[in-house]
Amino acid sequence: MILFIHGQDTYSSREYLERVIDKFKQKHDPNGENVLVFDGEDSQWEKVVGAITGGGLFSSKKLIILKDIFASKELREALNEFLDAHDLDADVSLIVYEGASPDKRSSLFKKLNKGKFVYAFNALDGRAIEQHITRMAEERGKKIEPSAIRELSIICGTDLWRAKSEIEKLASLVSDIITINDVKENTQGKLENDIWQFVDAISSANKKEALNMLDAQLESGVEPMYLLSMMIRQFRLLITLHNAQGVDSALASSLSLHPFVVKKTRQQSGRFSIEKLKAIYQALSRLDSALKSSKGDPKVLFTVLIDSMVK
Repeated sequence: MILFIHGQDTYSSREYLERVIDKFKQKHDPNGENVLVFDGEDSQWEKVVGAITGGGLFSSKKLIILKDIFASKELREALNEFLDAHDLDADVSLIVYEGASPDKRSSLFKKLNKGKFVYAFNALDGRAIEQHITRMAEERGKKIEPSAIRELSIICGTDLWRAKSEIEKLASLVSDIITINDVKENTQGKLENDIWQFVDAISSANKKEALNMLDAQLESGVEPMYLLSMMIRQFRLLITLHNAQGVDSALASSLSLHPFVVKKTRQQSGRFSIEKLKAIYQALSRLDSALKSSKGDPKVLFTVLIDSMVK
C-alpha cells in the first residue's frame, strides 16, 4: 500500500501523518521497531530500498515514511524507477510525505497521484482557518470570541503552526474566554521581523545576534516547533528565489506572497551560495526530526544548529 500525502497546509498534513503512524503502531507495532523514517536529501537510496525490501523486526508488517524527497532528483528518480519495476510486498506500507507542493510535472508525482490513497492538504481559506482556531481553543478548554478569532486569523494568515502556538499561549493566560484584547496584547506580532534579522545575522556570520534572537523567542514562550517552522519556511523561500528570474510582482503572484516579501528574500538570498542554503535547509530538517523525537533540550539543539550555520 502506498499513501501520498502532500500540500501547503503542513499543519493538517502532519496531523494526518501522525494519526496514520499511531494507528499502525496500535495495530501492528506498539514499540515502533518497524516504523522507518527517511528525511529528505539526507536519505541514501540504498538504505531506503533496503528498508522496503528487507524483513521486519519482530513483525512482518512495516511502515516506511519518505519525507520531502521531491527536492532530490536522485531520490525522486530512483523511487519512480523502483515503483515501475516492483510491486510492494503486502506487508509493506509506504508513505511518501511532501511538506510542500511537489512538482506536478515530475513522473513520480504523476505516478503517485494516480494511486488509491492520495491526500492533498491545500492552503486553507479564511473560514477553514477560523474553524481550526475555534477547535484549537476548545481542545484546551477555552472559548474564544468571534472578533478574537477574526483578529487571530488575520495575524496568522494560513499558518496553522503559528495559530497553534498563539492559542496555546493565550489559553495559558485566560481563565475562560479569549477576547480580542487578549489577542492584541499577547500575540507574537514581531516574530516575522525577527526571522528576517536572524537570516541577516547568519548571512553576516554574526553568531551572537542569531543566538540573542533565539534566546528572546524561546524565553517569550514561542513553541520551538513553530519557531523552527518559520525558519524552514524562510530558508525554503531563499532557495526558491535564489537567482530567480523575473520581476518581484510576477514572482509574488506565482508564490502567493506579498511583493515586499519577495524583494526582501531575493536580497537576502544573494548573500548566500545555493550550496550554503541547501546545507542550512538540511540542518533544519535534522533539527525538525530531533525535536519531534524529543531528543534533547530545544535550546541546546537550536544552539548546535546555529553553530553549524555560522562557521
